[in-house]
Amino acid sequence: MIKRATSILAIAIAALTFGGMTSVASAQSNTGSADQQQAQQLMQQYRQKASQLQQIHKKTIAANPELAAEQEKFEKQVRKAVQDQGYDVDKGQQRVEEMAQKLQSGDLSDSERKAVMKDFQAERQQMVKARDAALQKPDIQAAGKKLQSDTLTAMKKQDSKTDQLLTDMDSLRTKLRAAMPNPSGNNG
Repeated sequence: MIKRATSILAIAIAALTFGGMTSVASAQSNTGSADQQQAQQLMQQYRQKASQLQQIHKKTIAANPELAAEQEKFEKQVRKAVQDQGYDVDKGQQRVEEMAQKLQSGDLSDSERKAVMKDFQAERQQMVKARDAALQKPDIQAAGKKLQSDTLTAMKKQDSKTDQLLTDMDSLRTKLRAAMPNPSGNNG
Protein backbone atom coordinates (compact mmCIF):
# COMPACT_ATOMS: atom_id res chain seq x y z
CA MET A 1 0.00 0.00 0.00
CA ILE A 2 2.85 2.38 0.78
CA LYS A 3 4.42 1.66 -2.63
CA ARG A 4 1.11 2.44 -4.32
CA ALA A 5 0.77 5.63 -2.35
CA THR A 6 4.18 6.75 -3.52
CA SER A 7 2.74 6.77 -7.05
CA ILE A 8 0.26 9.42 -5.95
CA LEU A 9 3.02 11.42 -4.30
CA ALA A 10 5.20 11.02 -7.39
CA ILE A 11 2.42 12.47 -9.54
CA ALA A 12 2.09 15.43 -7.18
CA ILE A 13 5.84 16.03 -7.08
CA ALA A 14 6.19 15.60 -10.85
CA ALA A 15 3.47 18.15 -11.39
CA LEU A 16 5.25 20.45 -8.97
CA THR A 17 8.66 20.16 -10.59
CA PHE A 18 9.03 18.85 -14.10
CA GLY A 19 5.75 18.76 -15.96
CA GLY A 20 7.51 18.96 -19.30
CA MET A 21 9.65 15.85 -18.97
CA THR A 22 7.25 13.65 -20.94
CA SER A 23 7.61 15.87 -23.98
CA VAL A 24 11.40 15.67 -23.74
CA ALA A 25 11.29 11.89 -23.51
CA SER A 26 9.06 11.72 -26.58
CA ALA A 27 11.37 14.09 -28.43
CA GLN A 28 14.14 11.50 -28.22
CA SER A 29 14.87 9.06 -31.03
CA ASN A 30 11.95 6.98 -32.23
CA THR A 31 14.11 4.27 -33.77
CA GLY A 32 14.94 1.14 -31.86
CA SER A 33 14.82 -2.60 -31.39
CA ALA A 34 11.78 -4.76 -30.71
CA ASP A 35 12.61 -4.53 -26.99
CA GLN A 36 12.56 -0.74 -27.19
CA GLN A 37 9.27 -0.84 -29.08
CA GLN A 38 7.77 -3.13 -26.43
CA ALA A 39 9.06 -0.80 -23.73
CA GLN A 40 7.51 2.17 -25.57
CA GLN A 41 4.17 0.35 -25.75
CA LEU A 42 4.34 -0.43 -22.04
CA MET A 43 5.23 3.19 -21.33
CA GLN A 44 2.28 4.36 -23.40
CA GLN A 45 -0.06 2.07 -21.43
CA TYR A 46 1.49 3.31 -18.20
CA ARG A 47 0.97 6.93 -19.24
CA GLN A 48 -2.67 6.20 -20.11
CA LYS A 49 -3.27 4.69 -16.65
CA ALA A 50 -1.39 7.58 -15.04
CA SER A 51 -3.51 10.03 -17.00
CA GLN A 52 -6.71 8.36 -15.79
CA LEU A 53 -5.37 8.42 -12.24
CA GLN A 54 -4.49 12.10 -12.61
CA GLN A 55 -8.05 12.82 -13.76
CA ILE A 56 -9.44 11.05 -10.69
CA HIS A 57 -6.94 12.97 -8.55
CA LYS A 58 -7.99 16.25 -10.16
CA LYS A 59 -11.69 15.54 -9.56
CA THR A 60 -10.95 14.45 -6.00
CA ILE A 61 -9.04 17.64 -5.23
CA ALA A 62 -11.82 19.75 -6.80
CA ALA A 63 -14.42 17.96 -4.68
CA ASN A 64 -12.41 18.22 -1.43
CA PRO A 65 -11.25 21.76 -0.59
CA GLU A 66 -9.58 20.61 2.63
CA LEU A 67 -7.53 18.06 0.67
CA ALA A 68 -6.64 20.74 -1.87
CA ALA A 69 -5.37 22.94 0.95
CA GLU A 70 -3.37 20.06 2.43
CA GLN A 71 -1.80 19.33 -0.97
CA GLU A 72 -0.98 22.98 -1.57
CA LYS A 73 0.64 23.25 1.86
CA PHE A 74 2.70 20.12 1.18
CA GLU A 75 3.80 21.37 -2.25
CA LYS A 76 4.95 24.66 -0.72
CA GLN A 77 6.78 22.75 1.99
CA VAL A 78 8.58 20.57 -0.60
CA ARG A 79 9.33 23.56 -2.85
CA LYS A 80 10.87 25.46 0.07
CA ALA A 81 12.91 22.44 1.14
CA VAL A 82 14.16 21.93 -2.46
CA GLN A 83 15.13 25.60 -2.61
CA ASP A 84 16.85 25.24 0.77
CA GLN A 85 18.98 22.58 -0.97
CA GLY A 86 20.11 25.28 -3.41
CA TYR A 87 17.90 24.40 -6.39
CA ASP A 88 15.57 27.05 -7.84
CA VAL A 89 12.46 25.15 -8.97
CA ASP A 90 11.05 27.97 -11.09
CA LYS A 91 14.29 28.61 -12.98
CA GLY A 92 14.84 24.86 -13.39
CA GLN A 93 11.34 24.46 -14.84
CA GLN A 94 12.02 27.31 -17.25
CA ARG A 95 15.33 25.77 -18.36
CA VAL A 96 13.67 22.38 -18.93
CA GLU A 97 10.86 23.94 -20.96
CA GLU A 98 13.39 25.78 -23.13
CA MET A 99 15.35 22.56 -23.70
CA ALA A 100 12.15 20.66 -24.55
CA GLN A 101 11.21 23.32 -27.10
CA LYS A 102 14.66 23.09 -28.70
CA LEU A 103 14.40 19.30 -28.90
CA GLN A 104 10.90 19.38 -30.37
CA SER A 105 11.77 22.05 -32.92
CA GLY A 106 13.65 19.57 -35.09
CA ASP A 107 16.16 22.31 -35.96
CA LEU A 108 19.08 20.71 -34.12
CA SER A 109 21.97 18.79 -35.59
CA ASP A 110 22.84 15.47 -33.96
CA SER A 111 25.64 17.05 -31.94
CA GLU A 112 23.42 19.94 -30.81
CA ARG A 113 20.68 17.47 -29.87
CA LYS A 114 23.15 15.42 -27.83
CA ALA A 115 24.39 18.56 -26.08
CA VAL A 116 20.84 19.62 -25.19
CA MET A 117 20.05 16.11 -23.92
CA LYS A 118 23.22 16.19 -21.82
CA ASP A 119 22.17 19.57 -20.36
CA PHE A 120 18.69 18.19 -19.72
CA GLN A 121 20.11 15.17 -17.87
CA ALA A 122 22.35 17.44 -15.78
CA GLU A 123 19.38 19.67 -14.92
CA ARG A 124 17.29 16.68 -14.00
CA GLN A 125 20.06 15.27 -11.80
CA GLN A 126 20.35 18.57 -9.93
CA MET A 127 16.60 18.66 -9.36
CA VAL A 128 16.41 15.01 -8.29
CA LYS A 129 19.32 15.43 -5.87
CA ALA A 130 17.72 18.49 -4.24
CA ARG A 131 14.25 16.90 -4.20
CA ASP A 132 15.53 13.65 -2.71
CA ALA A 133 17.39 15.54 0.02
CA ALA A 134 14.25 17.55 0.74
CA LEU A 135 12.12 14.41 0.93
CA GLN A 136 14.46 12.91 3.53
CA LYS A 137 13.41 15.56 6.06
CA PRO A 138 11.24 13.94 8.76
CA ASP A 139 8.63 16.73 8.73
CA ILE A 140 8.21 16.41 4.97
CA GLN A 141 8.03 12.61 5.17
CA ALA A 142 5.31 12.81 7.82
CA ALA A 143 3.32 15.40 5.85
CA GLY A 144 3.76 13.34 2.67
CA LYS A 145 2.50 10.13 4.31
CA LYS A 146 -0.53 11.92 5.70
CA LEU A 147 -1.26 13.53 2.32
CA GLN A 148 -0.87 10.14 0.57
CA SER A 149 -3.25 8.46 2.95
CA ASP A 150 -5.81 11.25 2.81
CA THR A 151 -5.56 11.47 -0.98
CA LEU A 152 -5.89 7.73 -1.59
CA THR A 153 -8.90 7.49 0.72
CA ALA A 154 -10.59 10.41 -1.04
CA MET A 155 -9.71 9.10 -4.53
CA LYS A 156 -11.19 5.67 -3.73
CA LYS A 157 -14.39 7.38 -2.60
CA GLN A 158 -14.35 9.54 -5.74
CA ASP A 159 -13.84 6.68 -8.21
CA SER A 160 -13.94 2.93 -7.60
CA LYS A 161 -11.40 2.36 -10.45
CA THR A 162 -8.60 3.89 -8.35
CA ASP A 163 -7.41 0.59 -6.84
CA GLN A 164 -7.43 -1.19 -10.21
CA LEU A 165 -5.52 1.64 -11.88
CA LEU A 166 -2.86 1.52 -9.15
CA THR A 167 -2.59 -2.27 -9.50
CA ASP A 168 -2.31 -1.98 -13.29
CA MET A 169 0.37 0.72 -12.97
CA ASP A 170 2.37 -1.44 -10.53
CA SER A 171 2.21 -4.33 -13.00
CA LEU A 172 3.23 -2.14 -15.93
CA ARG A 173 6.08 -0.62 -13.90
CA THR A 174 7.37 -4.14 -13.15
CA LYS A 175 7.17 -5.09 -16.85
CA LEU A 176 8.91 -1.84 -17.82
CA ARG A 177 11.75 -2.52 -15.41
CA ALA A 178 12.18 -5.98 -16.92
CA ALA A 179 12.09 -4.59 -20.46
CA MET A 180 14.45 -1.67 -19.74
CA PRO A 181 17.10 -2.62 -17.17
CA ASN A 182 18.51 0.57 -15.73
CA PRO A 183 22.31 0.61 -16.14
CA SER A 184 22.73 2.80 -13.04
CA GLY A 185 21.04 0.16 -10.92
CA ASN A 186 18.61 2.72 -9.51
CA ASN A 187 15.08 1.47 -10.14
CA GLY A 188 13.43 4.10 -7.92
